[in-house]
Amino acid sequence: MKTLRNLITQYPLASFFILAYTLSWWSVPLTGGQIIPHGPAIAGLILFALSEGRAGFARLWQQRTQWQVTWRWLLIAPGILIALHFGALLLNLSLGAAIVLPVSMMLPLLIELIVVGGAWEEPGWSGYALPRLQARFARQPYGLLIASLVMGVFRAIWHLPLALYGFIPWIDVLIFSIAFQFIISWLYNRSQGSVVVTMLFHLTNNIVFGVIMSALFTGSDHRRYYLIFVGLACLTAVFLARPKMGSRKLAEVV
Repeated sequence: MKTLRNLITQYPLASFFILAYTLSWWSVPLTGGQIIPHGPAIAGLILFALSEGRAGFARLWQQRTQWQVTWRWLLIAPGILIALHFGALLLNLSLGAAIVLPVSMMLPLLIELIVVGGAWEEPGWSGYALPRLQARFARQPYGLLIASLVMGVFRAIWHLPLALYGFIPWIDVLIFSIAFQFIISWLYNRSQGSVVVTMLFHLTNNIVFGVIMSALFTGSDHRRYYLIFVGLACLTAVFLARPKMGSRKLAEVV
């Protein structure tokens, strides 16, 4: 156990990504490409418990799931996603898209996304990996931007099985995952390291796109809608990813 702890202490990020991928991808051959969304969160909790013991686990729980965050960030996080999706909706309609609405499908999808949706990735990505990447690149010019880019690449790689088996489009892996990470990094830093805010952001995207917007359009209208949304998300990420990407001190999140 001591050797394992020393290894984790020496290579915390490598340990996290290997464990996160393993815990998430073991189901791929059995489920035809589906991955376990809780893998990153479980990996972060395991590594925190092994490296710092019970005290570290308690500190992680208190700091990364804190609700004592300025209330406006609990509005800003979902507000960004709603604005992006609403903008994509208006543009898609202006280009001639037709709305179809199978309301009966929404409730089961909503329940599924809340229970096993992507929001449960964030305690691992944002609670464990992101602050350590930011600390690692803190002394470099544009260190926060580099940390977000690296985090975005690892987040994108994590989604590869879903793209390979056709559950998500390749643009989601190659472009959107990275833009998504830049927005999440901005929210995380501006909200003083609140994982709750990043989880709310991720959950909002799951619900608005996965449940509501995906039901509005079909066929080419749906594809165009998603391309417009990804484009708007990329523009937002570029706008937010200005130097420093927030004002918080990196030492406070490690």
